[in-house]
Amino acid sequence: MLALQGCVLAPHAAPINPAIGGRLVSAESGQPVQGAALVLEVASDRSHSYEMHSDSQGRFAFAARDDWRLFTVLADAPMCIVVLTAEAQGFQPRHCVWTSRNGCPTQTPPIGDLKLIPAQWNDHRADALLANASDCVDSATWTSR
Repeated sequence: MLALQGCVLAPHAAPINPAIGGRLVSAESGQPVQGAALVLEVASDRSHSYEMHSDSQGRFAFAARDDWRLFTVLADAPMCIVVLTAEAQGFQPRHCVWTSRNGCPTQTPPIGDLKLIPAQWNDHRADALLANASDCVDSATWTSR
């Protein structure tokens, strides 16, 4: 019984990831990036990975997912790291990272247009764009839980 201290037997749905979607565009032209490979990885007490490709308008959408658990943890939930990676031919890979110290977030991050940097851009131009990217979201409108 000592192992159950701080836990309650109560089947419930625990969030794995919120719905995450947006549109991939070229940082140079603003045109949609079609067929880009996107990978969403979630690491907490369990790890999950999902893959998809952007459509003809550069759009992508990962559905919100929950996982059924038997135990409800009364103490702090485990840390959660969510990584979104976008790769397309002719562009540099783009990585977006969100972390939460108290379980995986349930609120959708407002990504909007995610700019992919052309492969031929030098590091200085790419760094200038990424310095203003706020980890791919508008941090003023999104907070993790």
